[in-house]
Parts: sequence; structure tokens; C-alpha cells
Amino acid sequence: MSEIKQTKTKKAKKRLSKSALILIIGSIIIAIPVIAFLTILGVSALQTGSPRDGSRFDADLDPAITNDAVSALKTDLGSIGSVESVDVILSEGQLKIFIDTNDSLSEDEIDSIVTSAYNKVNSALPINTYFTATDSKKMYDLQINVYTTAEASPIGAENARQYKLLHKNSMEATYGIDDMAHPKDPALAAELEGLTPETEEVPEEEASEEGSGD
Repeated sequence: MSEIKQTKTKKAKKRLSKSALILIIGSIIIAIPVIAFLTILGVSALQTGSPRDGSRFDADLDPAITNDAVSALKTDLGSIGSVESVDVILSEGQLKIFIDTNDSLSEDEIDSIVTSAYNKVNSALPINTYFTATDSKKMYDLQINVYTTAEASPIGAENARQYKLLHKNSMEATYGIDDMAHPKDPALAAELEGLTPETEEVPEEEASEEGSGD
């Protein structure tokens, strides 16, 4: 008998068309951001109403300034002569000091109080330790306000307002002092206010008379 050879027909593999392949890839690309958005939306919905704990000063502000240190410093600053009131505020990595002095003090006397206040801060909270950043951590910023009045208005006929601000960012090597009561450029300040140093304000009645006179 002759052997009958049976030939098996091989089924040809179907290949995806180019358009179908593009459709699948496009669907995947679109699905990824949609899934990510829905995930974020779901997590946010679950956490609605829950407080978020955290601090922008993690691993910074070490050593920390304590409330007891703030209270002791306030008492010490109040012992400076001609000081009427002292406020010491510790907030958001900043130590802010406000010292209201006798209104009769001169600029030199205000400068002396600024120096005394800085020295007392340095004695209680060393500047290099508490107000100077390192390569690995941030520290506190310091601000010392010393003034005869906090308002930008004249005190009297003879005594001009005095206001000095000592500031030191923790990234700065040393502090700076700004004169908050007197402009660095009086002429420019007067010009910005609408007046020049050479001109004086003329009452409206006098101005109208000069303009209509023969």
C-alpha cells in the first residue's frame, strides 16, 4: 500500500493592520493620564476635611527658640533705658522685636538702643547659633524695630520721628540697619509725593488771585 501523505494546512497568522496598531497605542497614551487624574481625584476626595501635617522647616531651626527664651528676652529688653514697651514675636522662622521708646529721643539715642537690643539678643540667643544658617539647615531671621512712634507722622514741632530697623536673614553673614523714618533721597521722595524741595504748597485762594490779577 502506498502511504498517503497528509498535508496539514498551516493557518496564516493574522497581523494587526497599521490603523489598528495606531488606535491601540493612542488609547494607551490617552488612558495613562486619565487614570492618573482619576487616582489623584479619588485620593483628594478621600482626604477632604482632613488636616495636612507638615512644616517647611523640617530638619531646620535646630536648636529651636523656646517660649521661655522669648519671655526672658522680652523682660531683658524692657530694662533698657527710655524704653516704654517691648513686643517679641516668634513666628514662621522669624524673631521680630518691636521696641517703643520715649518720643523725645534723638537719632543717636535710638541707634544706641538698637545696639543694646542686638547685644542682649546675642547674649540670650547667640547669633551664630540661632540666626545663622549652615550648609544643611536654615535658621531664624532676626528683626529689631526701634522707634519713637510706629506711625509715619510728626511727633512735635522740634522732635522728628525716629525709626531704625535692624535685620538679619539667616543666610546673611552680618546684619543691616535701615532708617525707616527718613528717605535716603529727600529730593526724590518729595518728587514722588508731588512736591519738589524748592516749591511750597500754595493755597487755592491765593493761586486763583495771582492768576486773575492785573
